[in-house]
This record gives sequence, structure tokens and C-alpha cells, in this order.
Amino acid sequence: MKKLFGLILGCLGSLPLHAAESSHVIHFYSIDYPPFIIGADVPPRQGIALEAIQQALAHAGLRGQWVDLPWKRAQMQAQSETYGCLAPLTRSASREEQYRWVGLLDGSSQSLYVLASKPADIRTLADLKGKRVVALLGSSMAEWLHQHDVAFAELPTTEDAYRELSMGVADAWAVHSLVARYLVKKQGRRAEPIQEALRLQETRIYLACGKRMPEEVAQRLSNAFRWLRESGEMERIIARYVE
Repeated sequence: MKKLFGLILGCLGSLPLHAAESSHVIHFYSIDYPPFIIGADVPPRQGIALEAIQQALAHAGLRGQWVDLPWKRAQMQAQSETYGCLAPLTRSASREEQYRWVGLLDGSSQSLYVLASKPADIRTLADLKGKRVVALLGSSMAEWLHQHDVAFAELPTTEDAYRELSMGVADAWAVHSLVARYLVKKQGRRAEPIQEALRLQETRIYLACGKRMPEEVAQRLSNAFRWLRESGEMERIIARYVE
């Protein structure tokens, strides 16, 4: 099922006429990954990626629509289509040549978090031996842990992982820092304070599009995302979810 969310903004005088009259519809595929995409499975969607894409489309004078597909199939669709994109997607060496990395959504880190009330002496990956580490099923974090031979459990949602850590079932949670901040904020006063125990790697999360996308369209989207960052609008979007 497709849900139209981007409209041609021809009524905006600031947009060039050729941009406002673009007839191409970009397909956006997503996965429920708060705070980047919230409610992918039960729309209406919200989140950092959604707001950023909406504003980028408006700025570029392009149209887009969400297309609901299982995540693995969505990745294949985005790679094969002329106007297919994924969000959010972590940029990695294994994915580098598969996509056009069009719009930066976040540049932060993936880290191991522990309960602040039970600080663990984790200085290297070797210190994780015998500990229960949890991560999101099928995520780039899970891929990284596999590559580094770290034993861990994959859970269906980030909420499940945070819940296990909060209840003391898990000893450490491997996750993007922005995701951890969002889930703690979401819990409010009930939140169990957590702290970073070990930073694993710096990461960049993108709107990634298929390599068949025409250069002119990709450049317009890229320029729109650059405008979001340089204007401070991206920072304001992120702040609404984590501060």
C-alpha cells in the first residue's frame, strides 16, 4: 500500500519552475527505527527522517510517497528502481557501492550502554565475555558485532533492548547514541538512567537512494539536505526528539 506524503509545491514562488513541475515520484522505504522513523508499521509515521525528507522535498520541488514493504525486500527495490530510496540507512563499507548516499540525517556513534546504577568495567570487547549484550535484529550494529565476533542477542525492537537493559536482564545494549537518548527521554521520570560504557564506532545515517537515480534528481535532493544542515533546521528537528 502506498501513502502519498510529498506534494508538488508549485505554489511556492521561491522554487524554480522546472523544479516545481517535476513529474517524478520518489518511492521512500523505511523501517521502524525511533527516533528516525516512528510508526512505520502503524502509520501515521513521524520521526527525524520523515520530517527531514518532507522539508527536503519541498525545498527541491520534488514529490515522494512511502511504500510499505518488508525491509529486506525494500532494500532490493530501492537498488533496482530509478526513483527508490531508503531511510534511515547506516553507511558502511559493505553498503558503500550499493547506493547513492544522498542526505545525511545524523552523524554520531554506536556505543555500548549500561545501567548507571550498575556501571560495568568495559574497556575492550574482551570485557564482554560472559555478559548478555543486546542489539536490534538485522541492524548495522548487529552486523558490526558479528564482524567482531561478539556474542550477543538480537531483539525485534529497540524498545525491547532498552527494556532488557532497564530490567537488568541484559548487561549491555549496543545502539546508536541518538536512539538511546530518544528512548530514555520517551520514558520520562520512569526511565532507568543509562551511561555509555564503550564507544564502538562513529557512524553516519543517511537517506540512501538507488544508483539508477538520475544525477540531476539526486543532486537536488542532496542540495536540499545540505540546506537543512546549513540553515540549522536539521538540528532543530533532531532536538524535538531527544532534548
